[in-house]
Amino acid sequence: MDAVWTAWAATVVVTVAAVVALAVLVRQRDRARLDAARTDPLTGLGTRRALAEHLEPLLQREGAGLLLLDLDGFREVNDSLGHAAGDDLLVQVADALVRTVRGGGGPAGRVFRLGGDEFAVVVPGPCAAQDLEVPAKRLLAGLSVGAFHADTVPLDLSGSIGLAAAPADGRSVGELLQHADVAMYAAKRGRLGVARYDRATDPHSAANLELLGQVRRAMEDDQLVVHYQPKVSGDGARLLGFEALVRWDHPERGLLAPAEFLPPVERSHLVHALTRWVMITALQQAARWRAQGLTTSMAVNVSAATLDAGLLGIVEEALALTRWPAADLVLEITETAVIEDPEGARRTVQALRERGVRVAVDDFGAGSTSLGHLRGLPVHELKIDRQFVAELTAHPEDEVIVSSVIALAHRLGLTVVAEGVETVAAADRLNALGCDELQGFFFARPLPADQAMAWVRAEGMGGPGVDTPLVVPVAE
Repeated sequence: MDAVWTAWAATVVVTVAAVVALAVLVRQRDRARLDAARTDPLTGLGTRRALAEHLEPLLQREGAGLLLLDLDGFREVNDSLGHAAGDDLLVQVADALVRTVRGGGGPAGRVFRLGGDEFAVVVPGPCAAQDLEVPAKRLLAGLSVGAFHADTVPLDLSGSIGLAAAPADGRSVGELLQHADVAMYAAKRGRLGVARYDRATDPHSAANLELLGQVRRAMEDDQLVVHYQPKVSGDGARLLGFEALVRWDHPERGLLAPAEFLPPVERSHLVHALTRWVMITALQQAARWRAQGLTTSMAVNVSAATLDAGLLGIVEEALALTRWPAADLVLEITETAVIEDPEGARRTVQALRERGVRVAVDDFGAGSTSLGHLRGLPVHELKIDRQFVAELTAHPEDEVIVSSVIALAHRLGLTVVAEGVETVAAADRLNALGCDELQGFFFARPLPADQAMAWVRAEGMGGPGVDTPLVVPVAE
C-alpha cells in the first residue's frame, strides 16, 4: 500500500512540475510575443502598441504632444525599386529620426514606427500644438539633408507632419492619434510640411458630422440651389458660358455661401453625391436655356477629392441624363488638386479629354503650380486667380504676372480666363493684354436661373432667338 501511495505521490509531483513548467513556458512565450508586438522587427523602434503603453500614463499625469510623420512619395520607391529597397530606406529614416531627436535638433521625445512609412514622436509634458511646430520643422529638415539611398539610388526625402497635443486636442491615446492623423493629411493635401490639428476643419468632429447630416438632408429637401455667373469674351461683347455655383438656402440662416458648408463636405464621402447633384442640376438648366435659343457652355467645379475613377462615371451619367454635349461642359479643378497628385490628376484629365469634356485649372497662381508643370496636363483652360486681377491696375507687378501668364498659356494652346473682374479699368486692361474670357462682379454676380436669363436679355447677350446682341459697357 505504501508503495502505491508513493507511486501516486510521485506521479502527482511530476504532473504538478510539468504543469508549472508548462505555465512558465506559456508565460515566457506570451512575454516574448508581447515584447515582439512592442518592437518593430525592421527598425527596432517601438510599435503602435508600445506607443499606446508609453503615451497612456503621460496623458493621465501631465499631458503630451504627438507628432505623426508620413513620408511623401514612398510608394513610388517600392513600386520602382522593390520592397527590399523600400525596407532599407525605412531603416535609414528611422535612424535619422532617432539621431535628430536625441541630438537636440528636434522634439525631445521618443520615436515609434506605426507601420508602413508612418512614424510618430511622443513629446512628454504639458504643451500646445503650436509649441511643436518648430521642432517638427527641424525634424523635416533632418530628413531633407540626409544622405538617403535605396538600392544605391540617391533620394531626396520629404514628409508631412501632423501635430496634436493633450489635453486640448484629445484626452485619450485613440483621440490624440486620430487628430494627429487628420492634421497630417491636411499637411499632405496642402503641401504644408507641418499642420496643427484644427477641430473646425476636422470632418470627423461632432460639429462637422452634424453639418454633414444637415447638408445630406438639404439635398433631399431641395434646400440646395445653383446660381450662375456669366463668362464673357475678352472684349465684353459676347456671352460665352456660365459657371455653376452651389448655395444653401438654409431655412433658419438664409442663403449660405459655399465657404460656410463646403469644406467639411469636400473631406467626406458626401462630396461625390454633391458633385453629381450640382452637375446634373446645372446641365438640366443649361439644356432648358438651349431649348429657348441660348447656346452657352456650362462650367462646374470639382474638388480634389473627386478626381478619381468615380468622377468619369458622374460625368457620363450627367451627360446621358441631360443629353448635354460633352464639348460644352467645362470642369474646373483647383490648382491644389493638380499639386496634390499630379499623376492622378493627369490620368483623370486625360480620360475626360478623351470623352470630349473640357477641363480648366481654377485659381491659377494661388498655389505653386508652374506653367511648365501644366505642359504634361491635358487641360484646355487656365483661370487666373482673383488675387492678381483685383489689383491689376494698381500694382504693376500684378500686371507683369498676368501678362506673362496669358502669353505663356497661349503658347501652350490654352484659353485664359480672368476671374474676379470688378472694375471697368481691370476689364479694359485684361482685354488689352489678350485675355480670352472675363468673369466677375463688373459683369454680374452669381444669379439664380431666372435672374441669369433676365440679365442675358437686359444685356442683349442671348444672340438670335433670345434678344438683339448688345455690347456690355466697357470703357474706352
